[in-house]
Amino acid sequence: MHQISRPATAEEIIEIVGRLDDAVLMQIVETEATPAEVLKAFTWANADDQIGTELEHGPRGAVAQVYDILKREEPGPDER
Repeated sequence: MHQISRPATAEEIIEIVGRLDDAVLMQIVETEATPAEVLKAFTWANADDQIGTELEHGPRGAVAQVYDILKREEPGPDER
């Protein structure tokens, strides 16, 4: 399988994570994360807490940047 090494487009990001506020979408685009990195960040953001323990590390680089953006956008317990 050939991995894409160019930054993800807004359309690709929406395809991976779903609809986002335009400002959030632009923050992710500005990280210049590849589609694979966006997918990895989305997976980390939606995984249970066990994933970091099993892999023995957290997200890094562009993955960590996108992960942080996605986690900031999660609704709090009283917003659900």
